[in-house]
Formats: sequence, C-alpha cells, structure tokens
Amino acid sequence: MNGNLNNKGVVLLSSVIILLTIAIIGASLVAFFSSVNISARLVADEAKALYLAEAGIAHAIHILRGQAGAGGNIEETVGPVNLGEGTYTVKLDWTQSLITSTSSVHGAAKTVQLQYTAL
Repeated sequence: MNGNLNNKGVVLLSSVIILLTIAIIGASLVAFFSSVNISARLVADEAKALYLAEAGIAHAIHILRGQAGAGGNIEETVGPVNLGEGTYTVKLDWTQSLITSTSSVHGAAKTVQLQYTAL
C-alpha cells in the first residue's frame, strides 16, 4: 500500500508540472499575438498617415491649379484638415516652390514634400 501512495504523489506532481507548462506556453502565446496585433496596427496607421499626407499634397495641387489664373491670394498654410481617422496640414513655400504635407493617424506621423516647377 505504501508504494501505491507514492505513485499517486508522482502522478499528482507530474500533472501539476504539465498543467503549469501548458499555462506558461498559453500565456506566452497570448503575449506574442498581442504584440503582433499592436505591431500590425502600427504599420496600418503609418500607411494611413502616408496616404493622408499624399492627400494633402493633392489638395494643395488642386488649390494651386484652381487659383493659378485667378491671381488671388493663396494661403500659405492649409489645415489642419480632418479626413478619415487622421488629420493633415499643408504648408506652401513660395520661395522654394515647395509643398509640405504633414499628417497624423493615431500617433503615427508622416511628412511628404513636393517640389514643383509648374502646375
């Protein structure tokens, strides 16, 4: 009977060790997938910010083309303009013929510049 009790203790200890090992593996998988999710969200936000900055450039070109023949005053700064999940701001530098668009989506920021000769 003494040997039977010893075997029950070994089985119980082995079961506890196996369950702890499975729990540790499960917890590490949850942490891994959580970090992958956060990373994927950051990459998506950076892509959205880039496209939003390009939208700001397109907006500035539209304004410049629309007012080219009118001879009116064009603002040096456009925005901030809310679009989708973020915002963009466009700055026009007349001395260097440069359009700079800066955007932000959930903390991810991008800046795109366009130097032009004629529109």
